[in-house]
Amino acid sequence: MAKNEAPTIDVKLFVDKEKKKVLFEESDKEFVDVLFGFLTMPLGTIVRLLGKQSQMGCLDELYKSAEDLSSECFQAKACKAMLLKPLNAASSHYCRLKINIDDTNPRAVYVCKDTNCCAHGDCAFSSVPDTLCKCGKAMEYAGDRPGDDAKTAAGGGSENGVFVKGRQKFITTDDLHVAPASTSLMMSLCQKLECRIQPILSRAFSSSLQKSLLKRSLTSNQPLTGIHFNVPISPDDATLSMIPGNPCPEKVNETEDKIGNVKIKILQTKINSAVLSICGSAEGYMGPDCQNLLLAPELAAFSGSSASQILQVNESAPRKLKISSCFKCFKIGGFSNLGRCHEQGTRYSSVHREHIWQYINCQNATKTAELCELDPKFPGGGGESSNSGVYVKQESQSFMVTDDLRVRPLSLDSSLRVVSEGKIQMKDLVEKEVTLTKFQARVMELQRAALMSRGALSSVLLPPKKKKNLKHLGY
Repeated sequence: MAKNEAPTIDVKLFVDKEKKKVLFEESDKEFVDVLFGFLTMPLGTIVRLLGKQSQMGCLDELYKSAEDLSSECFQAKACKAMLLKPLNAASSHYCRLKINIDDTNPRAVYVCKDTNCCAHGDCAFSSVPDTLCKCGKAMEYAGDRPGDDAKTAAGGGSENGVFVKGRQKFITTDDLHVAPASTSLMMSLCQKLECRIQPILSRAFSSSLQKSLLKRSLTSNQPLTGIHFNVPISPDDATLSMIPGNPCPEKVNETEDKIGNVKIKILQTKINSAVLSICGSAEGYMGPDCQNLLLAPELAAFSGSSASQILQVNESAPRKLKISSCFKCFKIGGFSNLGRCHEQGTRYSSVHREHIWQYINCQNATKTAELCELDPKFPGGGGESSNSGVYVKQESQSFMVTDDLRVRPLSLDSSLRVVSEGKIQMKDLVEKEVTLTKFQARVMELQRAALMSRGALSSVLLPPKKKKNLKHLGY
């Protein structure tokens, strides 16, 4: 491979040419690692990588809303950056994939460059741009923290991959079910799919094909067939009645009791009652740590919100970063000039009457420091308060949320715009106040609806439409 040539992953496709269908593919661990890497990616990253055309429920509109909202609406300017380019809590694993399609830089380090900063003793850093120091100044880029040299990239001849281990082959079906390759599995699949053994086709997956596979995996249960035969992606929309039931049983707990009920106002049409707005086993080929990383992924540090608390999603612990330099020298030189703190030279000492070695730039006896990650939402230390999970400012401001989860500041102009875009007559609208009981369950329903429906609010806030029973005449 040429030095500047983009990496690719070779796979073998078993295709039914008559039916124009990919039966399954055989690959090494590198391709399977990339597939499992999809499970670690934040939703905001997926939407951004797919150009806000993920066709994943309402998430494209929700992402555009975060882009369009003024930074003044957020608790801190860094909050907007956290939403638009969220950090992957599993970035130390994801960065080792042979093909990395995530353009986020998880190793970036930002510090306050003021050497006389009042919070100098905190040795604070952030991984989020626009984070404010406790002194009120914006943190600046200090370079990328070094990676772990002991962990080589997948595909570099190592025995184990990033998520899977061993040198065995894997079979991936058209609906992305992954299993260790075996003759019995191949025969079983052929019998199940009622097909004959077809000629094997080889294909090299590049980063662009990986993005296409990611998009198709969100909208189709035959993503491999879609890529190989270039099947057009048709937009699909699901109502909540089509979405599988809540996998988590309802239970009363302390979290739900504290949240209580929430009152909102909804604007809906009288005729069709549409809401316009509201004010498998891995045993044997995957280590337990990696299995937990994929099946119960965590959020990056400080990325949680009240919703993540309701959904019982944990945050990663704030990171600590050890550097071989005092913090003052690090502020001046960053990672590119850590040697500044250790640079020595000779000078003549009148006391000793000879030339002696001494540090030139820094007289600090301690030549190391441990940096502590700062909460970008509350740089002043308010992260321990009950509002530590908020992104928007906790002040008197209201927002309008449309049925497809487009968020706008509430105003007469935004209200009229929503009605105009919906092509609804004012006489056909009615305003209602709704009390959201069982708020925890509602949030979980809304999350599922946001992923699958472009009418998320209607799916959650309105009663399900009754199915019409056809009565047949008997003779």
